Amino acid sequence: MTFEDVRPAINNSVLTMYRIFAVITLYMVLAGVLMFGLVAAFYAVSDSWVAPVILSNADKDTLDLTSKLLVTKTTVDDLRLDIAKLQQTADEATHHRAALEALRPDIDAAIARENREKLETGPELVRLDQQKQSDNVRTQQMLSQLAEVGAQIDKELAAGLINKTEAIQAKMSLAKQTAELTDSKIATTLLKDNILDKTAATTRYLETLDKRAELESEIATLSITIEASQKQIATEEAQVRQFDDAMRTADQTPYVAAMQGGRVDVALIPYDNQKFATPGAPVYDCYLSFIVCRQVGTLRTTFVGEQHATHPIFRTDLRGVLAELELTNPQSAKSKTLFLGSKPLFF
Repeated sequence: MTFEDVRPAINNSVLTMYRIFAVITLYMVLAGVLMFGLVAAFYAVSDSWVAPVILSNADKDTLDLTSKLLVTKTTVDDLRLDIAKLQQTADEATHHRAALEALRPDIDAAIARENREKLETGPELVRLDQQKQSDNVRTQQMLSQLAEVGAQIDKELAAGLINKTEAIQAKMSLAKQTAELTDSKIATTLLKDNILDKTAATTRYLETLDKRAELESEIATLSITIEASQKQIATEEAQVRQFDDAMRTADQTPYVAAMQGGRVDVALIPYDNQKFATPGAPVYDCYLSFIVCRQVGTLRTTFVGEQHATHPIFRTDLRGVLAELELTNPQSAKSKTLFLGSKPLFF
């Protein structure tokens, strides 16, 4: 038997195998398309599946949140320290202003008292000055007459009508009256100074007014300082409250738990699949995506705030909220999908 004799048989065998392979491949493709269609249809109508995510303290989002929280806490500490300094400044300024305001009535009373004294004693001193000047004029006239008396005394002493002792006593009386006139002129000059002090704005009075103006200016400056400090305190306290609210919101995210614990198993729950998203709801993991399922844990809590991810099947944008899972089998967190509430096909 030659090769030419068996060639037809070989060709027929190869052709038969090619046909069998083509048929098998076609059915496999059809099975794959059918399976994809079944999976797509299942996830299109299922309302209990979730997409598991493993969070850790080395994740990009966790590290980003850690950095932001540290910056926020530092900012809050700086603001609180600045608030304490501003409050201390405001308290000291308030205490100082109160002490200065306590001096204001005394200064006002002293100025009023001095003005009353000027009104009462000024005109009286002017009248006394005029009277004193009149008295000095009359005294001067009398001393002029006494000067003639002194010459008469010398004549009488020379004529022997009086003795020397009597002449000396008469001249001493004349000198005493002259000295009294001089003292009266001095008193008149001093009286003018008193009149000026009581009737005009003297430098001492102006100094009192200047001190009062300085007091008012310092009180006004302290009031501005207090008001500015209080406004700054109110502004910074509002900022602290905003930062505190932001940190409380961050505490309600799983990223903070990941920062503290190192690993957190969570799941993105689409908005359409939140019917079973209640604390304590059982969590199931399935083979072949949704066949032969077993319970692997429970849902612990859900978090506020919208999250975005990629759909595990259709690779499209997925929106929903995160929920923390308590898994008895940590490996289930690596599955594409998990199910809440019950097994998807009841087996």
